Amino acid sequence: MMNLGFSAERRSTTDGDMDDLDRAADIPLGPTRTRHRAPRPRTSSSSLGSSVYPSTTTSRREGTSRLANISDEDAVTPTGDRIYTWLQGGSSTRAIPTSYRTMSEARGPSAATSSRLSQRGIDEASHRRGDRSDAMSARALSSSSRLLRSNASVSARTEALSDTKSHDRIAQWREQQARASEGKEGKPSVAPTDVRRPLATRDDAAGTETPLRSVLRALAQEEMAHSTWALGYAAAVLLRCLLALGSWSGRGRPPMYGDFEAQRHWMELTLHLPVRRWYRYDVQYWGLDYPPLTAWVSLACGFVGSLFPAVHPALALRTSRGEERAALVLFMRWSVLLLDMLLYLPAVAWFLSRRLHTRSMRVRHIALLTVWLQPALLLIDHGHFQYNGVMLGLATLSFACLLSNLPNVRTGYSADAEATAALQRLVLDTLSRHVSLQYVAAAVFFTLSLCFKQMALYYAPAIFAVMLGRCVGLMQRHILRGLALFLALGSVTLAVTAILLAPWLGSMDDVRQVVHRVFPLARGLFEDKVANVWCAISVLPLGARWKLHRMLSVTTLAKLSLGTVLLAILPSCVLLCMASVETVRRESMADDAQAAQVVADVRRRAGSVASGISHRIPPSVREGYATSQGGASHAESAHESSRGSDRRSMTGSSILGGSTSTWMQDGSSARRPRPAILPSSHKRPSATPSPAAELLPYTLASTSLAFFLFGFQTHEKSILLPLLPLTLLMTAKGDRTGAGAAATDWEWGVLANNVGLFSMWPLLQRDGQAMAWWLLLLGWNALIGYRPWEALHTTRASFVAWLAAATYAAMLGLLALEYLLPSMPWALLTRLLQRYPDLFPVLNVLLCVPVLGLLWLWTLKKQVQIALASGLWSISSSSSSNRKAAART
Repeated sequence: MMNLGFSAERRSTTDGDMDDLDRAADIPLGPTRTRHRAPRPRTSSSSLGSSVYPSTTTSRREGTSRLANISDEDAVTPTGDRIYTWLQGGSSTRAIPTSYRTMSEARGPSAATSSRLSQRGIDEASHRRGDRSDAMSARALSSSSRLLRSNASVSARTEALSDTKSHDRIAQWREQQARASEGKEGKPSVAPTDVRRPLATRDDAAGTETPLRSVLRALAQEEMAHSTWALGYAAAVLLRCLLALGSWSGRGRPPMYGDFEAQRHWMELTLHLPVRRWYRYDVQYWGLDYPPLTAWVSLACGFVGSLFPAVHPALALRTSRGEERAALVLFMRWSVLLLDMLLYLPAVAWFLSRRLHTRSMRVRHIALLTVWLQPALLLIDHGHFQYNGVMLGLATLSFACLLSNLPNVRTGYSADAEATAALQRLVLDTLSRHVSLQYVAAAVFFTLSLCFKQMALYYAPAIFAVMLGRCVGLMQRHILRGLALFLALGSVTLAVTAILLAPWLGSMDDVRQVVHRVFPLARGLFEDKVANVWCAISVLPLGARWKLHRMLSVTTLAKLSLGTVLLAILPSCVLLCMASVETVRRESMADDAQAAQVVADVRRRAGSVASGISHRIPPSVREGYATSQGGASHAESAHESSRGSDRRSMTGSSILGGSTSTWMQDGSSARRPRPAILPSSHKRPSATPSPAAELLPYTLASTSLAFFLFGFQTHEKSILLPLLPLTLLMTAKGDRTGAGAAATDWEWGVLANNVGLFSMWPLLQRDGQAMAWWLLLLGWNALIGYRPWEALHTTRASFVAWLAAATYAAMLGLLALEYLLPSMPWALLTRLLQRYPDLFPVLNVLLCVPVLGLLWLWTLKKQVQIALASGLWSISSSSSSNRKAAART
């Protein structure tokens, strides 16, 4: 409950106290955080010693009497000096250690002189009034103010400790314990050593301790928190460099080699052949089968590589196949690394900064490093060798642009109510147009991602649903605005695609060839052992006549796969489209009665249908509605609390002045406000995410998992697409934000990453990445503090805990069998492995598919929960009924 520790004395503080202080700083935002950080009434400084417990009854009484008999000289002493002296057991403020005096005097002579002058003035004024107690309080207040100016952390802890009621309760408890111990045993009892927090809270905090959190805490203690982003970026780059020292796909395995040779060959052909021949040249030997942006990037990399004399011969046409010289390997490794540094890493940082902008800096850093160090992408791009970071980076930029929050606009206008309402509508319309422009930017980024690799289609249904919902919502408000956004989205998508496809658009035969190479239906339902449903069905012990490829043709299998995927993604896309329509409606609410009704509907819906996840009602909504039940402020409070935004609060002056994009962090405008428009009160920008922004990450995970499980021609590496949104949902271990929803997302995200990485084990083992696989898998889990069997020791283990424990046990058993069985001299095992050489990859598929299927069902469940908790269905149904009633009247 209380901590005694100052920033200048951190090195003398025990490790346990430091852990408690840091865990207290990591309390998440939301209702829980608000409850822990509620301000306490400030009283006199005599209660500041009440949090330290002497170990005997005598010392307790001495401490109480010492607090009660503080001399006038002690009152003049700064608050921090008195606390230090009291802790040391003395009553004189003159016996202060030299180190502490040095710290106090380091504030500067000017500050000390001004403090003495202000203290003298306060003393003289107080003595003239003859009020001795007021003088003591004024001197204590001056000391506290001086500490506030010198060190913000000192003032925060002083405020938390100065609680008269807490001091009285603790003093009473001490006396009761002393009487009880003297009456029963005749000897003093030992007081508890730490009652600052409840036992359950201490246990929870100890369970959330992770190496990553410890590193960030150490940086904060060394006053290097501002360098965390740069250090994390350097660590991510260094890890990629170390991983690039290993083997790669197809190394020394002619005639086709592997993906490394495919990427090199594409640089070769784009560098030496005309553009129209790129998709026709020797298609049997790693023919180009990715969209045009991949070809243009290969051309750029090939051009840069040709400038180096040591690399130029390795890019010669026809004569450089299978080239593996050291200079070429170094150049290609650097090309992947630089594209990651310039695109993927900043894109992830921007997305998390927008999604977690209300969270503490430490939580944001933990989430950022968790994604940056994700082992699956590292092993595929920098070990196996590919350029997936480009596709995922562009897609992440698109996701970040789609994260819009509801506006929190309050303008005070000196004119009449009609003019104020008009200004309110103008501000809301401008903010809504700004969000629409962000959607246009998202369409550009996503089109680029889709034109780099066709696998980005896994995200396309979710992107299409959220954009279509916004267009429909705007059309319901103003048909021209909705139509304009629809045309803008379609235009930029077609324009970007046309620019990239320009060299082939002159001939329909060339266009058909590009489409044929990008979507190779002739390859069959699946090509290798991959953890999706079709492969799992094909490896079941059924007769040959019951195999899918024997029962159905390739065209029929493609249609079956497409139909299954559409059915799997339909619920997710419908929910996201509805949420996007509702987002537009809430953005445009200018009537206070409408806003109050929305708040009431959300509270009723979340309380009756989804009480377990009522955290989805933003804190600003709950507090605003709760405080607006009486008086004339009902509609006003509900209106403002129901609209929050990470787009900064904007005054009307910037709108009328023509500034629509220069918004400051504190909500002020770059232009000087006009005198006619004044803010009626200071309102900090709210952080209420829109319904579409809440659903978007889960919908992306759901649609990409559906494509991976039921799609046509799925590759092992395609698991990277569902892993991206699932990893972006992760924050920190034990994060209780949203009534535990963040902690649950973290557990499912870790399980998805581990299972996805295990599904790629056969591929990475063939590439010589076995050791890197083990090191990254164990290192990443240890860094984020994941202990899979730890949750089973609790009294109420969750379903995901039991699922994870069973999955990891099966994974370890399968790996043990794979290592041990081939070495056993049993003839039966030898014949079995000779007959079924793919036995362990098949078992890998049969293990991973059910877990990934449960992950997909969990994403659907989360979307339904969020829709219910946000009142999406009830509000949408009531809105449609109101519109019908208005149309009838």
